[in-house]
Amino acid sequence: MIGRKLSIGNSIYQGGYAGPGSDLTVKDGRLINNRADGYTGIAQLAKLRKEAKREEKVSMIAEGYSRGEMMSEAREMIMSPFKIKL
Repeated sequence: MIGRKLSIGNSIYQGGYAGPGSDLTVKDGRLINNRADGYTGIAQLAKLRKEAKREEKVSMIAEGYSRGEMMSEAREMIMSPFKIKL
């Protein structure tokens, strides 16, 4: 190994591997992966459906809470004339 030059041209950092358009960059001597996530179309669709279902559940819970608050306020308004004041 002594006296022998190492070839840097085959390095992933120097070649076209990390060059423009490859979505890989070198930052502080480390190879950074900027590629898009590797989801397939079916996996993306499943994820979107799951998020939509969760959003619907959250919406139903929020609507139920607000309806309960409105009913409680209405009940207080109806019953307030009948309260006995001491």
